[in-house]
Amino acid sequence: MILVSSSSSSVENAHVVPTSGIVRNDPYISINVDPNIIIGSNALSLGFQLSFGSLGAFQLQSELRQLARDASFKLVRINDILKSQWIPTLMPCTQFNETTRTGIYDWTAVDDIVGKILEIQAEPLVCLGAFTDGIAMVPPGMFIDPVVNLPNPESYAAYGLEWIKHFKSKGWNVRYYEIFNEPWSYFGWEPVNFSKLNDYMLLFNAAANNMRQENSNLVISFDFICRKPVMDYWLTHGGAHVDSLNFHKYDAWIVGQRTDAEMFARADSDYFGTWPMGRSVVEARQVWLNARGKSLPLICSESNFDAAYANGTDTKIQQVAGAVWLAMVMRNEILAGISYHIYFELSGNYYKDSYGFGMINYMGENGFAPWYPYYVQKMLGSNLSPNDTLVETRCSSEDLRTLGWVHNGILDVLLICKTDQSVTVNMQGVGDQPLNIFKIDNSIPWENARIQTGAIASTEPLVLNGYTVALIQEPVPQ
Repeated sequence: MILVSSSSSSVENAHVVPTSGIVRNDPYISINVDPNIIIGSNALSLGFQLSFGSLGAFQLQSELRQLARDASFKLVRINDILKSQWIPTLMPCTQFNETTRTGIYDWTAVDDIVGKILEIQAEPLVCLGAFTDGIAMVPPGMFIDPVVNLPNPESYAAYGLEWIKHFKSKGWNVRYYEIFNEPWSYFGWEPVNFSKLNDYMLLFNAAANNMRQENSNLVISFDFICRKPVMDYWLTHGGAHVDSLNFHKYDAWIVGQRTDAEMFARADSDYFGTWPMGRSVVEARQVWLNARGKSLPLICSESNFDAAYANGTDTKIQQVAGAVWLAMVMRNEILAGISYHIYFELSGNYYKDSYGFGMINYMGENGFAPWYPYYVQKMLGSNLSPNDTLVETRCSSEDLRTLGWVHNGILDVLLICKTDQSVTVNMQGVGDQPLNIFKIDNSIPWENARIQTGAIASTEPLVLNGYTVALIQEPVPQ
């Protein structure tokens, strides 16, 4: 299987390099693959956020949209309360009448973005509303109750309904919605203010119920439902059904807050263990199933290496360390049965000693150049589909994480090296066909990120030069 198509800019910039190198005296790390032992089925598809660094570029630049299509992203998150240097706003309601609960709407910008999302064969996830300083951001003219800092639930429900009616009139099946981004910034994380949570819940209930009356196939949720005290309150105090369990995963909030080793440990533990939600996201799904009788899809609707931005973002986001962290997170999501991982965000450019949160560098007149997180997601997005069979892999070292699956008759083995020391890998259980190798590591500087390709005999050892994400492929052994 060819990972990089001939139409992609990636292959033009690819370096064909020896993947085995000089065999060193390090003890071999054994990786045993058994495609006959099935351990599960993949549910994961990938997505990205269109936000400040990428919304306008995605609208205006076909090259960026082609890069997104090449990586087979399937879900794209957008916010109605958003401004950028290219697009003034994605808020379609130019004036809301509180008395009649109707509004004046201009859908031009929304239709342009959603149409282009559909063109790359992805679906939109529309996040309605946000909070700033604990006060709801809403359409102009909509009344905010100064006591609770929220709009009237019926008014907001009328606004939400207009989105559903509009897309229905266009013949577009826009299914995914969130009601307010990060509502914990309103009702609190630790501790949770349950009075405010109840006020938010009443707003959510009204909006979700109104929207579902127009389209019963919607997937409506919010990105903090997995938090233990929030879900427990929701289930016992009349919270409306949600159709997915959404969460955001960032493992640091300050540049340099944690070492690489600490970040890699959090890639394995946070949200997949009890911290910071009070229960793992998989346990949250079981709790919902026990209470409401329905097993819901899990969606990581926003994620990146860290969330630091006030004094510039962390350049490790774009480096191999950030790509290793990302690969570990998505591996855990595959094993946990998560349905979508949305990366925050698609592209960025140099500003304030950083490159934003993007996975693709926007270089103005010089176009776009992917960074290492893009290549990691392309390795997976182009070679992994829902219902692909997951197969057993065993590794003799904690320095590596592995994952195996079968996609279109090809055995794929993902190798993630989380040590910055060179290691030698011996693959066992593969067939006698040559192994195709696609990888990223620090041998090519991150500022000029490239995917490396090569091939070795199945009996030949493979040297990984420190932090590495590699995809090994061969036809399924008979």
